[in-house]
Amino acid sequence: MILAITLLLLYAASAWVMLRSVSKPRLEPLAWILSLAAIVAHSDAIVHMMRLNGPFSIGLLEATSLLAWTLAILACLMSIERQNRVLGAFLLASAALGAAVTGAGHSYTEAAAPGWELTAHILLSMAAAALLFAAAVTALMLVFLDQRLHSRRISALPSVLPPLDALEQVMFRLIGAGFVLLTLSLFTGFVFVTNLFTQHLIHKTVLSMIAWTIFAVLLIGRIRLGWRGRSAVRWTLSGFGVLALAYFGSKFVLEDVLGRHWG
Repeated sequence: MILAITLLLLYAASAWVMLRSVSKPRLEPLAWILSLAAIVAHSDAIVHMMRLNGPFSIGLLEATSLLAWTLAILACLMSIERQNRVLGAFLLASAALGAAVTGAGHSYTEAAAPGWELTAHILLSMAAAALLFAAAVTALMLVFLDQRLHSRRISALPSVLPPLDALEQVMFRLIGAGFVLLTLSLFTGFVFVTNLFTQHLIHKTVLSMIAWTIFAVLLIGRIRLGWRGRSAVRWTLSGFGVLALAYFGSKFVLEDVLGRHWG
């Protein structure tokens, strides 16, 4: 409990200072110190959990914590560019919520440690989810900016927000990178998973394929037809919604409703 609260406070503080550093550059060193301290503490907690439990299949809350850690890494990488620092702050705030459940979940002990194949699949899945989550957050920021512009409240826009066109470019870059990792994640899953039905993975696989199709259509529409604006936002949010349902939704039903787990 103490660890979870500490991580929550560290990430929340780093998100706030990172956001403030956009207009107050003197806060940049403190923002980076807090962000790196949160990531180091979170990394130590994850490593400790793995060493303590031995070979195990991560549960829903452990997966949430791992996704939060991945989001924090992504937030720091994106925040290197000042124009992306607002988005980085939102991702750090999201990481704070995910890190708050660190150590509170239930892991399922396995007979043997997972091989490199499963480890690679999990890491690819988390990285893809983090990138596409960031794209969804960017899409929500685009909705906010678009509403302000259409209501002619341009002067009321926060000065720390980047231009709408720049945000849209960032969103599609995140989608492109996330789509590549999602493709690799699905490929490793098909290659290394032995039995989709026995391991209770069929629902996750089907929903993940639907999400992959949505993002594929969106990227094709962007390249061939120049899709942008509200259409792109709707496709982005729909794609991530299905992906979240694929991993976290199916995991919740499997563990908390049916009392089983993947593996």
